[in-house]
Amino acid sequence: MDQITGQRYLYYFIKDKKDEHSILTFEQWVYEHDELEEIFGEKEYFELISRNYKDKRAFDETEKQIRRMITFGPFEQERIILILDDLLTNGDATEQLEMLGTLYDEYCDGYNFLRYIALTYITTSDEYKEILKRDHLKFQSYMDSIRKEAVRLLGFLRSKEILIDEEHEYYDYRAEKDRIEIHSINVLLGN
Repeated sequence: MDQITGQRYLYYFIKDKKDEHSILTFEQWVYEHDELEEIFGEKEYFELISRNYKDKRAFDETEKQIRRMITFGPFEQERIILILDDLLTNGDATEQLEMLGTLYDEYCDGYNFLRYIALTYITTSDEYKEILKRDHLKFQSYMDSIRKEAVRLLGFLRSKEILIDEEHEYYDYRAEKDRIEIHSINVLLGN
């Protein structure tokens, strides 16, 4: 395993917080990868292998250590790109609505560039979301403008004009005219 692969695993372990079982799976993963000592150093590795993962504070202690060990920015950038890509390729309405919910949460946590997608999602009633899950044509129509915005944002993320530096912190190198979700939301909303 190389350093990036190890860091990516640690990042997704923290981002995909699950249950007691996941911490025990993580413990097993640590024991199976003694190269982590070379990647992260003796001190960090020793802390990982000596932790009591059955302790109720194990996840919190592990998360704190991982946040100290890796930089989240590149993996956050990768994750947001993957979600936006999935919006373009995944045909399942229920899964796409879940992704929109995730992007809404990310917007609320600080990724303001997701404003149009977030506002479109949050202003859609739960009743209408149920209709969208059943009516393919309405769903496609609903998703058209969201997909256009996803394509637009993917261009900026891939060119690093939007560069995520840390979790929910980013640099926006776009020209002012390209930040329409900030200064001209009505243009995006079609008003």
